[in-house]
Amino acid sequence: MRRTDRDARRGVHLLLITCLAAGSALPATAVPALGADAGDRLGWHDEPMPDGLERAEAEGEYRWTKDGAVMVWVSPGAFPMGSETGPADERPVREVWLDGFYVDKHEVSWALWKASGLPWAPEPGSRMPYPKAPDWGIRDDEPVVNVSWTWAREYAEWAGKRLPTEAEWEKAARGTDGRTWPWGEEPPSFERAVWRDHPVAKKSLATVDCCAAGASPWGALNLAGNAYEWCEDVYDSRAYSTLPERNPVKLDGGRYRVLRGGAFLLEVEDLRSALRYRLYPEDRADYIGFRTVLPGVTATAEP
Repeated sequence: MRRTDRDARRGVHLLLITCLAAGSALPATAVPALGADAGDRLGWHDEPMPDGLERAEAEGEYRWTKDGAVMVWVSPGAFPMGSETGPADERPVREVWLDGFYVDKHEVSWALWKASGLPWAPEPGSRMPYPKAPDWGIRDDEPVVNVSWTWAREYAEWAGKRLPTEAEWEKAARGTDGRTWPWGEEPPSFERAVWRDHPVAKKSLATVDCCAAGASPWGALNLAGNAYEWCEDVYDSRAYSTLPERNPVKLDGGRYRVLRGGAFLLEVEDLRSALRYRLYPEDRADYIGFRTVLPGVTATAEP
């Protein structure tokens, strides 16, 4: 039976394996290669594109050739991270500077996972230690779920990308104006996000291309609701007071990994873009998925 109780969002989780997957550095793919012809290969925003990235047909969109994922560009610069009205771990609000990066427009789908050659289990009752079908079955155009942080990272490494840092995820969702939701300040609607009241959520997740009206300022979809998304960071309740203000990321010293974005079985208030969540890196559930990022070719100096 699908879990819909409030414990799922307040600390009682499915603990399948509880060993901590350590990580002391961002993956080696953090600096993409700059091809010899990169000067002639500018992106939609006049930024040099790394090898393996192409302009897609739709203006403003890109395609990463390794896994075929559509990506969008998040420009370098500062944004306000955190919230004065949320829990204590969202404070203090501070200005964070990030280098430019590309983020998947969609959550990673079952179709992309299958194409990677990584293992998966077609039966909901499987006890194998890799992503298994949710209770409603596998649908290729829905987010891959029941995926641990470790397995999400495996996919990202195979694709030549990585998981987003927590700061990258929040900027991808909120833009630079500190908005509450990816689309702005208007309350969530069924056209913008999938949460427990949504008709689709009564039976399953939504497809990865749903909810176009809820796109972030950069064009990414489903950053509010549908599936929770793993980030690279170790969770630290004091991170906003202790991490650097430029490209912050916490990679060791804790038991949990960060998730962001809320999920289809949660309440509407859990979709706020500043809300932080955490689980053990080996936790898996039918509401946990991920997306990946690709750093820009070169860091952009702060003005």
